[in-house]
Amino acid sequence: MRRLAQERWLEAATAASAVVVILVCVTRAWPAPQQLAPLLAVPPALAGIGAASVRRPLAFGAAAAIVAVIVAIAIHDALVTASAVAVAVTTALSVAAAAHSAPRTQRIANVISAAEAAQRAVLRPLPRRLGPLELGVVYLAAAADAHVGGDLYEVSETPHGIRLIVGDVRGKGLGAVEIAADVLGMYREVAHQVHTLAELARRLDAGLDRRWGEHEEFVTAVLAEIDPVKGQLSIYSCGHPPPMLISEGTLTVLEVPAPAPPLGLLRLGDGSGAGRTLPFKPNDQLLLYTDGVTEARDARRAFYPLDERLVALGGEAGTDDRTLLLKLLREDLLRHAGAPLKDDAALLLVRAPAAWPGPVKVTA
Repeated sequence: MRRLAQERWLEAATAASAVVVILVCVTRAWPAPQQLAPLLAVPPALAGIGAASVRRPLAFGAAAAIVAVIVAIAIHDALVTASAVAVAVTTALSVAAAAHSAPRTQRIANVISAAEAAQRAVLRPLPRRLGPLELGVVYLAAAADAHVGGDLYEVSETPHGIRLIVGDVRGKGLGAVEIAADVLGMYREVAHQVHTLAELARRLDAGLDRRWGEHEEFVTAVLAEIDPVKGQLSIYSCGHPPPMLISEGTLTVLEVPAPAPPLGLLRLGDGSGAGRTLPFKPNDQLLLYTDGVTEARDARRAFYPLDERLVALGGEAGTDDRTLLLKLLREDLLRHAGAPLKDDAALLLVRAPAAWPGPVKVTA
């Protein structure tokens, strides 16, 4: 309903202006009413801006022409006649511009629609629970007129533990979505095979380099592994924003000693300091995210303070409801931005159970 009202502002303004012009000219309430006549050329000009078809500027031009005829009958003045000609010329130009841009506008709309559909296919829904872990995810697409981004996430239960990936492809559009699909496909294939996160990163890097190296594409990513038997969390950062851990009411930003380069550029740096292992206690919560969250700006151009807001909202949501925390984060982020986001944003929240299952006992 609000969108419809916003789209009708030009119709309402034009109708009101036409009524005012006719009343002033017919009643001669103003000593020089003919000076209002040139304003009749404005509606068809405005209607042609961004028009997807010729019907809109043509309709406004016809309405303005009708008003010009009424004014011309009421007032015999050369300026009124010239204004009627200006209405006709403006309408013709707006119609021509709309006819020229309509195919391009439709192509852009088709590309955006295809990209969004492709992205939804790439980012399949996550289960609410995997093993003993509870999962929650929020994905916020950028504004409709922005290019579709390449954010990605996945969670897999493997023989080595429950593994997660959150990443962000450099660039936008269908190319970024295609690269994200490739990375997720490789991740789903090799996450069960390799023994360490460092080796997993190297395998993803090699695959990305083989497929897309000539385009110099890269993907920032953070890999995580949770061992439910040991109650242990391992992370490996490839140039991605650090995860955040909420444990016993305290928030810790999980920086690593030296992040590795992004996937696709891993060979250019040393990844020996990109990993970290620490306890993952019962009821702990791990948040992984993309830079669309932390780089969202408010009206004063201030970035979204995710760590501060996570502490405040975590206290409000408590530790028993991960869906409530994600909902509060989503609403708070959109409220901070005050408008659709300029970049895609993803939030993946993982919560440990109230007690870890012990090691499996083998009986004779």
